[in-house]
Amino acid sequence: MSAIVSKVTGFVNCAIQKSTQLTNCAVYWGKVGGELAKAVYKKEGLAPPSVQEFQNFYANIFKTIKSSSQREAIANKVFNFQPGPQCAVKAGVYGIQLLAFFSVGEIIGRRQLVGYPHFGEEEHHH
Repeated sequence: MSAIVSKVTGFVNCAIQKSTQLTNCAVYWGKVGGELAKAVYKKEGLAPPSVQEFQNFYANIFKTIKSSSQREAIANKVFNFQPGPQCAVKAGVYGIQLLAFFSVGEIIGRRQLVGYPHFGEEEHHH
C-alpha cells in the first residue's frame, strides 16, 4: 500500500513541479510580450481611436452595406475577377513578406535562431 502512495505522491510532485515551471515561463514571456508591445506603442505614437472615429467608420460601412448599387458593384468586381500573371507576382511577394514577418516573430519569441530554449532543470534519462 505504501508503494502505491509513494508512486502517487511522486507523480503529483512531478506534475506540480512541471506546472510551476510552465506557469513561470508563461508569466515571463507574457511580461516580455507586454513590455515589447508597450515599447512599440510608445515608439510609434499609437493611440486608440476616438469614439467619433468609431462612429464614422461604422456609419460608412453600414451606409455601403445598405446601398444596393454598392453591393452590386462589389459583387460584380468579385465575380468578374480575372487573375493574371501580375496578380500572381503580387500574391507571391505578399506571401514572402508574410513568411518573413512570421519568421522574425518566431526568432524574437525564441530569442535564438534555431530551436527553442530549455527552462528549468534538464532531465537525464539513463
